[in-house]
Amino acid sequence: MGDITYAVEQRLRFIDFLLHQYGTLNRSAGMDYFGISSPQASRDIQDYIAMAPENIVYDKNAKMYQRGVNFKRVFA
Repeated sequence: MGDITYAVEQRLRFIDFLLHQYGTLNRSAGMDYFGISSPQASRDIQDYIAMAPENIVYDKNAKMYQRGVNFKRVFA
């Protein structure tokens, strides 16, 4: 995992879970669940994309992230 804090790891696990269970994700999910700011939620999503670029794609029409066709759990 590298040098990430426990809090960041928990948010990345949450992103992984939402994509696995529901297939979609938006910034407000992290903002609501963790009480974080919009820029922090965006940063967490970008960190997740850096870890697993095949797992997540942005749908411009729906304005949300969706599970990639080659999705594999990062945190199992």
